[in-house]
Amino acid sequence: MSVTLDRMTKGAKGKVVSIAGGRGATLKLAAQGIAPGMLIEKVGHLRGGPILVKVGRSQVAIGKGLASKVVVRVIPE
Repeated sequence: MSVTLDRMTKGAKGKVVSIAGGRGATLKLAAQGIAPGMLIEKVGHLRGGPILVKVGRSQVAIGKGLASKVVVRVIPE
């Protein structure tokens, strides 16, 4: 099942399938370690604010708008 990062549930893990955005969004996400093929875990989100994700050993915060452009295939547990 594929969903956007902002719609993933807390604690869900998945593989980034694609970035549904332009060059700027793709480069900004890549600078934070998020690119197609990467495994990520949604740690949580702040009310009305950024989405917290774990990528490798790092945790990053991504704005809700940018997170809505990241398509993730959720890995069932």
